Amino acid sequence: MSAYLQLPCFTSFLNRRFDAAVEFSSQSSYPKGFLHKNPEILSLMDRKQQHIAIFTTASLPWLTGTAVNPLFRAAYLAKDGERRVTLVIPWLSLIHQKQVYPGNITFASPKEQEAYVRWWLEDRTGFTSTFDTRFYPGKFAADKKSILAVGDITEIIPDEEADIAVLEEPEHLTWFHHGKRWKAKFRFVVGIVHTNYLEYVKREKNDRLQAFLLEFVNSWLARVHCHKVIRLSAATQEYPNSIVCNVHGVNPKFLEIGEKKMEQQQNGNKAFTKGAYYIGRMVWSKGYEELLGLLNIYHKELAGLEMDLYGNGEDFDQIQRAAKKLKLVVRVYPGRDHADPIFHDYKVFLNPSTTDVVCTATAEALAMGKIVVCANHPSNDFFKQFPNCRTYDGRNGFVEATLKALAEEPAQPTDAQTHQLSWESATERFLQVAELVGDVVTKRSKSPSRHLESESLNSKRIIEDAFGYLHYVASGFETSRRALGAIPGSLQPDEQLCKELGLVTELGKGHCHRPNGSWFGSVLVLVGSVIGVLFVKSVTLKLSVNARVGSNKHALLRLHLA
Repeated sequence: MSAYLQLPCFTSFLNRRFDAAVEFSSQSSYPKGFLHKNPEILSLMDRKQQHIAIFTTASLPWLTGTAVNPLFRAAYLAKDGERRVTLVIPWLSLIHQKQVYPGNITFASPKEQEAYVRWWLEDRTGFTSTFDTRFYPGKFAADKKSILAVGDITEIIPDEEADIAVLEEPEHLTWFHHGKRWKAKFRFVVGIVHTNYLEYVKREKNDRLQAFLLEFVNSWLARVHCHKVIRLSAATQEYPNSIVCNVHGVNPKFLEIGEKKMEQQQNGNKAFTKGAYYIGRMVWSKGYEELLGLLNIYHKELAGLEMDLYGNGEDFDQIQRAAKKLKLVVRVYPGRDHADPIFHDYKVFLNPSTTDVVCTATAEALAMGKIVVCANHPSNDFFKQFPNCRTYDGRNGFVEATLKALAEEPAQPTDAQTHQLSWESATERFLQVAELVGDVVTKRSKSPSRHLESESLNSKRIIEDAFGYLHYVASGFETSRRALGAIPGSLQPDEQLCKELGLVTELGKGHCHRPNGSWFGSVLVLVGSVIGVLFVKSVTLKLSVNARVGSNKHALLRLHLA
């Protein structure tokens, strides 16, 4: 199929810092009444079609949740034609593509990658999507195993089109963001939290200190940049103006597979001929540590169990070696698309992971009619409504649930239960909890304020602006950026990225990079920012009305193999 790509026009990379700094102090956005000062603009927006720009942190062919789920969200939001939708995804230079994309798949241009993405999507949904696609410059951070944005990616959407922004992984998109404040750029900003970063950090050195700092930074960045935050499950940290709701669905292919398996069962045929498996990105923190640990401890109780693992990732070789040392038969294979026929006949999906927010593979397994064995954990709360979901508490519970699942046949879900897994249902939930149904946003914005803001709210607003400005300044120097963990050279796109994306400066030169400033100035900014952050933290604690309840601590199973 042919695909047309309108390359984004990046301008004024060098001269926006002062303007953006002014906006931080002069423009503050609130969930309620944030456009009440401009009723004439609101009146104009009421008559225009809603435009939703979805920014995400990954793209196909990387089959990660932040590549797949925002893609389906864009397709189903645009399907009924009631709104304009633009999907904004990262573009990587060839050297970074080779580090990220599986199967030696690479692209010579954004247009080529867009064609691949649309082909993949249409093959799975069965309809041609009408959303626009734009690319922002990105780089792969090997230490974080993530793609990070380069430059001010809010510029991807022209000011006149900046209506509603959806930030898939808002903390990820704002950690090192140096540019226009998202709430100043867009009329309404919704963040969707995909990843339980605190759980990952707790597995590293200096885990308590890192988790404390990260929790604080994530919370304030969400406050500064988002009007509303959707947490896919209660497994994540709490955020200001947040709500817990799973707004993800499954690829329609999985529902089709489930229907065929149900027909086989109804006809009296054996629908599932294989035993247990697990699929996920092959890094220890994605459930493999817990799974192999349990299989190692309970090899006697689970005698005869054969387990197949599928995935690609940095820890593939280590996991494969560890699996060979187990006293059970555990086979390790490279990753495949979960809809591949090789998975259709497995009956039990074992997933003891507690680092996911909502595991996409678990939802896909349920859609295919399989029995899922998973931990009794907030990340799995959404799945408990399905009869084929078996949760367990503790190690002994895992053994009991696994043996029972292997001995039984999957139950047949109702039509209503199946619909809950679909993207149609997920889209309905998203529009509702994001308050984007009808004129909800505009009506709320146009309603006059009945009471003056309290002194406490005014103080919080000042602190929010102060933190935003401090973060903006600290993220504007190469030295301080690197000290905070950013990728070297990520303040502005380099010449290669500019060339590939067609980016130019206002001066019309063929590059977008700028001098980084003196190291001494960067150190001063960094020190000042740290002091400012600590001040903001102390004041915030005094102003807080509701004391924050400490996050639940979940013990991690460690793998001890000879």
